[in-house]
Amino acid sequence: MSTTVITAARIKKLAAQAGADLCGIAPVSRFSGAPHGFRPTDIWADARSVVVVAKRVPEGALLAPGPVPYKFAYDTTLQAVYLLMRDLALALQDSGVTAVPVPSEPYEYWDEQKREGRGILSLKHAGVLAGLGVMGTNTLLTNDRFGNRITLGALLAGIDLAGDGAAAYTLGCETCNVCVASCPAGAIGEAGVDQKLCRDNSSTVTPKGYSLETCRACRTVCPKGRGLSSKSPGPKR
Repeated sequence: MSTTVITAARIKKLAAQAGADLCGIAPVSRFSGAPHGFRPTDIWADARSVVVVAKRVPEGALLAPGPVPYKFAYDTTLQAVYLLMRDLALALQDSGVTAVPVPSEPYEYWDEQKREGRGILSLKHAGVLAGLGVMGTNTLLTNDRFGNRITLGALLAGIDLAGDGAAAYTLGCETCNVCVASCPAGAIGEAGVDQKLCRDNSSTVTPKGYSLETCRACRTVCPKGRGLSSKSPGPKR
């Protein structure tokens, strides 16, 4: 077993080696305002730090009119995040640190009437608390470099790690509302996104049985969807 001291900087290096485009850290104390049952220590009592990772989603797949390229990008990027989380958990394990992977799905909580699902930990909120970005009116975590073209995962680490500061930028949502006006289902409001309206409008099953997402307007119309600059950001150096 390795005797290498595990620090926040070391974990971020391991995450980058495993394929992460972004990595941020938040101590579990920052999650005290999360709903009961959805806090890191509700998942694992010995959790002391939350490591949040992200991988980019290919830009073209979001902008193509049909749903198939987006489905491909979503599924393969999500799988890549899962593999990244597994590899990072094993790397930490080999260094003597227990790490519990926290994926975005499957759900344990589901309200059938509202068609509302909740992951065991809100990765979007975790991303905010770990300094990876801010949440827009569309409730999508948005990063300054990669916009909302990212897919998230997390690990609960059983050691205390230095947390990252909050993102030092804003999206200007209070004077924008483009996503609200562009949502064909009228699902975006002051209280967030009505999942039932969103799902009923955006989810479909083909005659062959494939599940597809036919709407992603809130991602694509956001002026900061590609990042804070007007150009799509390039690979992290």
